[in-house]
Amino acid sequence: MNTGVEGEAFAPFTNTPWQVPYDYGTVFYCTGGRAEAQIGLHHHMLGVELTPGIVRTRHNSARWSSEIMVSGALYFVAAGSTIDVRKEHPIDFILATIDPESADRIFREAGVSGGVPSFAVNLVDPIVDRQARQLRQMFLRRDRDVSLFASGFVQRAVSRVMRYDHARHRSGRYQLAPHQIRSALEFINENLSSSLSIETLAQESTGLSGFYFAHAFTAMLGHSPHQYILERRLSRAHELIASTTSSLAEISYSVGFSSQAHMTSTFGRRLGITPGRLRQPFA
Repeated sequence: MNTGVEGEAFAPFTNTPWQVPYDYGTVFYCTGGRAEAQIGLHHHMLGVELTPGIVRTRHNSARWSSEIMVSGALYFVAAGSTIDVRKEHPIDFILATIDPESADRIFREAGVSGGVPSFAVNLVDPIVDRQARQLRQMFLRRDRDVSLFASGFVQRAVSRVMRYDHARHRSGRYQLAPHQIRSALEFINENLSSSLSIETLAQESTGLSGFYFAHAFTAMLGHSPHQYILERRLSRAHELIASTTSSLAEISYSVGFSSQAHMTSTFGRRLGITPGRLRQPFA
């Protein structure tokens, strides 16, 4: 079984405890961080952003581009590429490497012909998004079938990539400028421990009404402000549980949950695991 790991080039991901080899390479779950990396690829790389944010990329030394990544955004970078990535905001993500020979087999089995896109970003597929979140739950529960599930996930994601079309943000009545999105995400991440109302968030970060802001945020990022705040609180709590000895009650208040019980119920609903189970050491 080819692990697909490419040594130091994948160091930002290989440090995560949530990684397993699967049929076509290695699959990782990485918690939120303001990632900045340059990766030279001998394998294809495929990922799903579980939380939205602004990501700057440069493919094969081309000009930098800035993308407003929607919740569940799928991306693909072909083997032989060099990709520079700067994530301006903490983003949880699933990442999979695919060795080129395995990719050829996947394409043949799917009946796909033609070249592989060298770089595809911000693709939308509800099934891939749902499978990526299920994969995260399986990682956290240490499910023995995670590698088996990962193979099906990658097959579906590759099929979507082969129907490549660049998913531009939906036009509509409610829109935010990039600097407004950046300001709103920064405000949320700097004030997680506070009780954040939509009106306060909208006024402090953009000067817009809560009604307009909530509709525009949801339309452009694929997450409502409430969903994004919950995801960021969960991710930050997750990091603190793994890296500190603070009590679960202390952590729950520090990231903005009203109580430990509230944090525990939210973990169970969205991540499929309790904070206490998450803190237990790996076997």
